[in-house]
Order: sequence, then structure tokens, then C-alpha cells
Amino acid sequence: MKKLHLLIQIVIGIIIIGFILNKLDINQLVLVLKKTDMTYFILACLSYLFLNLLLSLRLSYLLKKIGHKIRLKNVFLSHMAGMVIGDITPGRSGYFLTPTILKKKGGIPITEGMACIFAPQGIEFILKVGGAIAAIIYLSLYSNIEEKTIIYAGIGSAILLIVGILMLVISWNNERMTSKFLGKIPFLNKFTENLSSFKDRSILIKDSLNIILLIYSIGWIFAALQWYFLGKAIGINNISFFAFFLLHPLITILMFVPLTPAGFGLMEWVIILVFSLFGISPALGMAFSVLVRVSILGVDLIGLKTVITASRKYGL
Repeated sequence: MKKLHLLIQIVIGIIIIGFILNKLDINQLVLVLKKTDMTYFILACLSYLFLNLLLSLRLSYLLKKIGHKIRLKNVFLSHMAGMVIGDITPGRSGYFLTPTILKKKGGIPITEGMACIFAPQGIEFILKVGGAIAAIIYLSLYSNIEEKTIIYAGIGSAILLIVGILMLVISWNNERMTSKFLGKIPFLNKFTENLSSFKDRSILIKDSLNIILLIYSIGWIFAALQWYFLGKAIGINNISFFAFFLLHPLITILMFVPLTPAGFGLMEWVIILVFSLFGISPALGMAFSVLVRVSILGVDLIGLKTVITASRKYGL
């Protein structure tokens, strides 16, 4: 059944991409990609790599906070393994396998590894929604936004906000209520047996909120740099760094909508719609979205060997 669901979601993504390509001048798209400035593309990949190093440092810090010492290299490889799985799963949900990989590489109990990921991810979702709202306000001042663009952004923001709030409720609220709630959710229901341990560890990292916010803010800058450099790589000069800083959370929200793997097709569609507000052609917008996917996957492949090793030795 899970394979069927994934297949359906992949087909939906392919249909959306097919629809987009049918509306584009393919020759122009290929021409833009061929002229990609590799220096800027490499700078974009390095920016994304630094973002992941920051997220790994956050995970390592929180693990130490709850009493686990594990080499930063192993934390980084486990994080990247989770990222590469997230690249091919609906709503990037595959990242939540990171605690399983951490257990294989460092002997850290899954529930304790999850405690260091779950609440921070919820906070990140809420902040991303805040950034998306700021982006919509900015765009409304910049030009007239089509109603359907606001609807898509609104749906994605609402879903992510609800998910973020629920993740914090699960991590930091009454255990009895949380247990009932978790028991009804596939995948997460297996944590109900170890809920006390999860709760205890989650509460231990609650006073690290300032660190989580600081690292997220710095990471947001590197994420914006990635997009800024990708824009430069294909000659997009009329979108400022500040605009990319706001557009990144607005558009990447679509990667967390579990309709297609990592928002495949949805994100591309919205990039074209939003970039059109800046007078950028659909072909150029699509080329940008292709480079976003390629740069993300290219860096995330650092974790592929870890995924393969964990799958062969232990199963995931």
C-alpha cells in the first residue's frame, strides 16, 4: 500500500512537470541551462553545504544537551542521510529516519534522537510560515499578486503552521493527551511506548530555544545565498538578495506538502508563478527550479553511502 501511495504521488509530480513543460519553450530552457555560470553554481552548492553543517551542529549540540557524545562527523553523515531520503519522500518525511541512522552510527536511542529533531523541526516550520507571510506582504507591495498564487501559498502555510504547532504540542505538552494523539498517527504511533523518555529529553532541550532560533536565522541566510547564487548563475539580476531571503521560505513550503515527493512539480510551478511577478520568463523560472533541485540533491548525496550501508547492515 505504501509503495502504491508513493507511486501515485510520483505520477502526480510527473503530470505537473509535464504540464509545465508543455507550456514552455523547451529549446529556450535547454539554452538557459547550457549557459549556467558554474562558478555561481558551485557557490550555491557551498552555501547549501554550510546550511547543512549548521543543522548538523544544532543536532550535535542538542544531543550533548541530553547527555550523548557522538562525533560531529557521524552526526553530519546521519543528517545528510536523512536529507537524501527526504529528497524522495512526500513532505520530506524521510528525514525523520535520521534518529534510526543515528542509532546505527552512535548507539543513540531512537526516541532520544527524535527528541532532538522533532521540536526544533516544529519551530522551524512555524518560522518558515512567518517568513512566507512576510514574503507575501513584500510581493503585494512589489506588484499585483494573482489570487491563485496567494491561495497556493496560503494552503502550504496553513498546513505547515498546523504541523509545526502540533509538533511542539507533542514535544512539550501533557503526556496523556500526547499519547492519545500520537496513537492515531501512522509511523509516530510506535513512539507511544517510549513517550516518557521522548518527553523527558524534549523538555531538556526546551531551554535551548535561543540557540535553535540563532542557528535557524544564520541558516536562513545561507539558504538565501544558495538561491541568490543560483539566480546569478543563469542571469537573474532583477531579484535582490533580500527578495530571495523572503521568497525562500514562501516557496520551499511546497516541499513539505505531502502531495508529491518533496513537493516535486508543486515547487516548480510556484517558482514560475512568483518569478513572473518580477518579469522573469517561465523558461528562466523553470531553469532556476531545475538548478535548485540539482544543487540540493548533489550535496545531499553525501549521505547516500550512509543510507546504503545502514540499509544493508541493519535495514531502515
